[in-house]
Amino acid sequence: MLKRLPYLMFTLFLAILTPLRASPPIGAVVQTWHYDPQANIVTATVVNLSHKDITAYNIFIKETYADGHVNNHELLCEFAGMMVFVQEFKGTPDEADIRKQFGDGLFHPGGSRNEIIGVQPGLQNFEAVVDVVADTDQIAEATNIAALQRLVEGRKASVASTQMANEIIRAALADPNDADPAATAAKKIQDRITIWKAQTHTTVDFEPGVAKGVVDDLRAISSRPLTDKRNALTQYLTKSEKRLATFSPHAELTRLEARNEIHC
Repeated sequence: MLKRLPYLMFTLFLAILTPLRASPPIGAVVQTWHYDPQANIVTATVVNLSHKDITAYNIFIKETYADGHVNNHELLCEFAGMMVFVQEFKGTPDEADIRKQFGDGLFHPGGSRNEIIGVQPGLQNFEAVVDVVADTDQIAEATNIAALQRLVEGRKASVASTQMANEIIRAALADPNDADPAATAAKKIQDRITIWKAQTHTTVDFEPGVAKGVVDDLRAISSRPLTDKRNALTQYLTKSEKRLATFSPHAELTRLEARNEIHC
């Protein structure tokens, strides 16, 4: 999170929150915001009002400028991946250090977070509302159905991409004559990425960034001077499958009955 030192008394900070919609809050709200016109940054403080740990939220933002133009956009804040990352170190010698840096990766009840949002010069008014919240029970509240769908689609695409990569790694390991299965798997996954990018897609069913991360990991394994690259790849696959088992349930969200829904 970006930390800023206080400016001199002449720096103007606005701290007025105008709600976008007269709707009941869901699991989190934008409580306050502060505008720094010198840096053209808005710091929005989000508070968890629920009794559950939050794994993601979406903020709908409306910026109004002195020249009259309005900029509407959204900010998705996703914590499920960090939660999985932290849990991977549970019971290891590095657990204490990881938790010291990241906690457990979740947004806890009663907690607050600052989101740093870059704006254009001449900001006159800033409105922000949390319109999607997902928690650790795989329950989602949403007044913005399109944003909730994007969250679910993104998580499902990450799951599908990881499953695809794991299947390719497993197949490479199944060939006893392959002296460097990591390199073999990396090439096949990269080929999938190349083919996918060359096609036109109407739905989100693949996340090339996730797959590229696996390719980079496999190339690193392949380039190491290891005597047993097969064993190193087997360990990598085991960790990947464990992460997938932790993350996958959060791609299947159950939505509570929405209030004042917004169909974008």
